[in-house]
Parts: sequence; C-alpha cells; structure tokens
Amino acid sequence: MTLEQTYFITEILVGIGFVISIVFLALQMRQNSYLLRQSMADQRRDRVSWLHETLAVNNDFRAFTSHIDSEYSTFNADEKFRANFLGVRVLSSILNELLAYFDGQISEDEWINLQWNMGHASKRPNVQAAYLFLKDGYSKKVQDYREALDTSGVSRKVEDLAR
Repeated sequence: MTLEQTYFITEILVGIGFVISIVFLALQMRQNSYLLRQSMADQRRDRVSWLHETLAVNNDFRAFTSHIDSEYSTFNADEKFRANFLGVRVLSSILNELLAYFDGQISEDEWINLQWNMGHASKRPNVQAAYLFLKDGYSKKVQDYREALDTSGVSRKVEDLAR
C-alpha cells in the first residue's frame, strides 16, 4: 500500500468519524431539549402540587387564599404583602414558561396548559399586583402577551402576540 492510498483511506475514516460525531451531537441536542421541556413541566407540576397540597392541609392558608378574590381591596398592608408575594411565586413560573414558549422550548400541548394557567391567574388581584413587581424582568414580547390578557382571563389579540 502506497503512502497516497494510506492518505485516502485516512481521509475516508476522518469523514466517517466526522459524520458520526455530527449524528451524536444531534442526538445529544434532542435529548437536552427533551430534558429541558420535562424540567419545565416538572416545575409546573410542583408549583401546582405545592399549592393544592398547602390548600388541603393548611386551614389558615386556605382561608387566606379564598379571601384574596373577594376581600383583597380590604386587606391591610401585611395581608396585601403576603398575597402579592404568593402571586409572585405563581406568576414567575408562568412568565418563565411563556418566555420558553416564545423561544420554542415547550410543546403545543404544554402551551395549551400554560394558556389556561395564565388565564386563570390573570383573574386574581394578587397576581395582577405581582405582575407590576415582576414585569421589568421580562422581555417586551412577554410583557405584551401578559398585558393582552384582561382581568377576566380572556385574551385580547393573543393569537397575534403568540406568533
């Protein structure tokens, strides 16, 4: 075997190795994207589970959260502070998911769930107050989408903003 033939064989092996490494990289990226989506879904489930569990086992918390919708305007400063930061806990994960949706990191099925969560949360006065606290930490696109939700949870021009 001549030196030239060895060179050509080496070139072929390098080309095959390069193709294999590109395929491996694509598989790794796909797996990382899947893990990111799963992590966000787990975070959403944990947030909802925490809320439901706390509502089920803590009488004071249950009474407090039930009064947020009906008596928020009569709350004293301490009660509003508690309610608003409960809203921050709920809204920050929702806005993070909205940002991820705009970045193409969550599926259409997760998007349906996120829309429902946003619509439900936007009705609550403490979440509305929390948004004023959080909004400057998010992009204009996230702010525009969130602000297109009215307080009844019904979206206005939402389809245009989601694209």
